Amino acid sequence: MVRVSKFYTMAISALLALLGFSGAGCGNSSGHEPLVEYGTPWASFKVKGIVESESDNTPIEGIRAMLVQDITDTSPITTAAYTNSKGSFSLGCINPSSLKLYVILTDMDGSVNGSFASKQIVVDFSDVPLTGGSGWYDGEAALDLGNIKMQSE
Repeated sequence: MVRVSKFYTMAISALLALLGFSGAGCGNSSGHEPLVEYGTPWASFKVKGIVESESDNTPIEGIRAMLVQDITDTSPITTAAYTNSKGSFSLGCINPSSLKLYVILTDMDGSVNGSFASKQIVVDFSDVPLTGGSGWYDGEAALDLGNIKMQSE
């Protein structure tokens, strides 16, 4: 009877170990409780810039900035942002399917502050290091596009 019970205990322990459960739930070598984490690793990707008129370098307000994964499919992978009075915008996404993304800038207000031609910018995160990661969070990659010039129409 003892042998059968010991066999079942070992079999159940092995099964639980394969499923990721551990018998050592009372701390670890650092003295802290172990973290319970579920899911998959993830990272955030951010891009920002300042949109200016090419003719006089003044900031352009009201330009729509979208982050897309494929230039032929302009469905944004995040909510679009609009430039503020200083011409700046900021976009971000989590775990894009490719590290090569595109920012599409479009003048949405017509001639209110001048008419500007749309612009597409390639954003490549391939060589941008991830910073600040911990646990399942791999960190953040951030790119500053600096001053972006848009041509008048």
